[in-house]
Amino acid sequence: MLCAAPALHAQDGQKTGGSPLDTILRSRLKADVPEAKDFVRQSRRSGEAPEPQPAIGSDPKRPSPRTKAELEDLRSELESAAASNEARAGRRKPLKAAPAPTAQKAKVEKALAD
Repeated sequence: MLCAAPALHAQDGQKTGGSPLDTILRSRLKADVPEAKDFVRQSRRSGEAPEPQPAIGSDPKRPSPRTKAELEDLRSELESAAASNEARAGRRKPLKAAPAPTAQKAKVEKALAD
């Protein structure tokens, strides 16, 4: 019974198999394009196909990379601005080295002894 199955699929006068392209062309998978409406035809330029619009847009103009000298100038400018702002805020203090852990422990013990 399984041997007879391929013969059952063949219909009257049609060939079985064929290329996939033949199958697509016979099945009419493409849509019929309707004629354009009047307002569409009027808005198009005569005889020209519409130009495709870019989907993403054009690349913006970006500045060129800075040189080492420009980066150093920028760095010194930013550091001086930061120092000026901290001085105006009253937070500019000279950096002190952190006390050693044994010195901190001695301070805590002295404070607890008092």
